[in-house]
Amino acid sequence: MTSPAHTLLDVSHVSHLSQPSNHAPSSRDSIETPPVPMCPIGHEVDPAQQAHDSEPEEAREPRRPAFATYLTLTRYGPPGLYYHGQRQPRGDGDPESFDVWVCSPIECLAATHDERGDNHGLLLRFKPPYGGWRQWAMPLRLLKGSGEELRGELLDMGVRINPDAHKWLNKWLAQSAPEDKVIAATRVGWHTLEGGRAFVMPRRTIAQGELARRVSFQSEFASHDDYATAGTLEGWRDNIGQLCSGNPLMVLAVSTALAGPLLYLTHRQAAGIHLVGDSSNGKTTLLEVAASVWGAPDFKRTWRATGNGLEGIAAALSDTALVLDEIGEADGREIGATVYALGNGVGKARASRNGTARRPHRWRIAVLSSGERTLAAHMSAAGKRPHAGQAVRLLDIPAKRKHGAFDHLHRLDDGRAFADHLKSEVTRHYGRVGPAFIEKLVSEERDLAGEVDRFAQIPGFDATRPLQGRAAKALALIGLAGELAAEYGLVGWKQGEAMAAAVGAFQTWAAEQGGARTEHEQILANVFGFIERHGDARFSNVDADPAYGPVVHNRAGWWRDDADGRAFLFNREGLNEALGGFDLKRGTEALEVAGWIVERESAARSIRIYINGTRRRVYVIRPAESEEIQA
Repeated sequence: MTSPAHTLLDVSHVSHLSQPSNHAPSSRDSIETPPVPMCPIGHEVDPAQQAHDSEPEEAREPRRPAFATYLTLTRYGPPGLYYHGQRQPRGDGDPESFDVWVCSPIECLAATHDERGDNHGLLLRFKPPYGGWRQWAMPLRLLKGSGEELRGELLDMGVRINPDAHKWLNKWLAQSAPEDKVIAATRVGWHTLEGGRAFVMPRRTIAQGELARRVSFQSEFASHDDYATAGTLEGWRDNIGQLCSGNPLMVLAVSTALAGPLLYLTHRQAAGIHLVGDSSNGKTTLLEVAASVWGAPDFKRTWRATGNGLEGIAAALSDTALVLDEIGEADGREIGATVYALGNGVGKARASRNGTARRPHRWRIAVLSSGERTLAAHMSAAGKRPHAGQAVRLLDIPAKRKHGAFDHLHRLDDGRAFADHLKSEVTRHYGRVGPAFIEKLVSEERDLAGEVDRFAQIPGFDATRPLQGRAAKALALIGLAGELAAEYGLVGWKQGEAMAAAVGAFQTWAAEQGGARTEHEQILANVFGFIERHGDARFSNVDADPAYGPVVHNRAGWWRDDADGRAFLFNREGLNEALGGFDLKRGTEALEVAGWIVERESAARSIRIYINGTRRRVYVIRPAESEEIQA
């Protein structure tokens, strides 16, 4: 028998869904009329080719021992992968043939490994009894032990496996040695390869030319895919995108969701905004509209997760968007560290079972959040002091407009009717805009990092402090994403609206934050404020006779006047309190840099002096009003 013609399956091809489903497709492709690929170990027997063979199938004897895959019912049993073996009987008898049905039809298309030559696997194609062909880049590490995890993933995708023959499945996979090789991407997002850059998603690779065929997503969890699709790009643009026009917060939210793919192209790690407003004002609807850029309504998560859990989610959504609703559900004691981690793009270092260090999760992510309280208020309620670095990683943007979170209702009666209409539309059209945006970006040749710098200098992004400058660049990046989407014709708003929304958000944020002080500025402001509140009650003249002076309760120190003004001599306990939660070393460093420590010993920032006959160590501080502590 001659083998049927075989062609390599295009691993970048994806079959889009046209209807939403609660049973989202797996991260493998579904292909209606696939070509038949060659596998060195097992191969499919095409019934159309069998009809032209001179020898009927029933009369043929397969090569033994060997694996073979059949697409139709055979004399051995149902379609599937078979092992054709031989047993040596006792004595001098001839070998006895036996045939074992192993599983549903399955083939090995290519060997896989990542860019570093690690994470080896096999690109599998299989056909469950119900539905079309599917693909999965299977990590070889799942063959360890008895392979239960491997079989679990295949069973989840519809593959039927003979429970008495699972060892034969493991053996077939272990022996498979296909000639074709594919780069295995173990994370979603941008990958730079020889020949260009590619954006890898669970069910497709977006790249120019042949590069898309050379890369496939590989994961231990085959059925997991956050990027579900429904409807059409035109349907989203006409029924959702056009309603964003005239609604700056909607434009800002969608632009934030689109900013994720720009992070790599502009050499940034993260950008995030936090919409703050009253309950039921439409904030959650804004998040659902933004989530529809990438997937179904359940693409939107909540803050009700551990920091470790959010790290895993961020890594799974790298270079796209993390949409989190209701910050009030987060643990206020952990959320500060979580915001830092999301902004820095790296998770905690952890040890493996054998004690060796595991590679931490890494990501680049655009974060869109909502809540009734600001990040700082939520942390303060849990007894945690917010830092300026957290505030600039997740910018608090008030979500209070003319109609809740909206400005223009597009002829609908009120804000609630408008929100309900949007909620209905995002269940019909989703998951189309993000991939279409990436398809344009893979061929984008402009210097997008330079564009961000240019936009950050336009009027409206005026920054007088370093943290303001960081916030301006983050919002300029978000505005650029919205402007590119409008230029590409993917959204329904006009060019200029996205950047106007970003500028408006920056001005609102700057007004609410009072300039977003750095830690250095916060320390000076804390000490200055402490002296303003307690200078007359918890300090006394260092030269006064305590027998005749006022009684000082809960003393923080002393004061003395000289030609340069009044200096405050803080004791250690008083200065720790005045620093407002900053440690003593960090606090005295800021005070020294500002020139507020006016006396010190050579090896310390404090000095020992005699006060009322007792030698005491004090910190001699003379505050100076400046721009750093105003506002």
